[in-house]
Amino acid sequence: MASPDLIIKEGDTRDWVFTLSDSSSVAINLTSARVKFNMRRHEWHASDLFYRDTDGTGSDLIAIGTPASDGQVSITPTTADWVGLSDSTGVFVGEFWISDQNNDVQITQDVVVRVDGAMI
Repeated sequence: MASPDLIIKEGDTRDWVFTLSDSSSVAINLTSARVKFNMRRHEWHASDLFYRDTDGTGSDLIAIGTPASDGQVSITPTTADWVGLSDSTGVFVGEFWISDQNNDVQITQDVVVRVDGAMI
């Protein structure tokens, strides 16, 4: 299994900050881009634990950094986002979709998220 890109404790609501980059580790310029993120139990799961979209659902809880050319995105999980986990721990999959102003998909990228148990 791939190494987790993000290790968190269940219930944690601190911002997650990612630098999105290409296969050469060059930051993706997010100027005029739309970024979507969903977290699922596994890659093929039919429903999202939570969803963010800079142009829609949860847009107040996802932000492209400044300057956008640095490729940084921050996501703020909320207490409600953890309800679907029901005190679970394990490895989950987050997926980024980046599209241009015409909504043409530029890149998709999975993020491995390891949850290490309840904070309480």
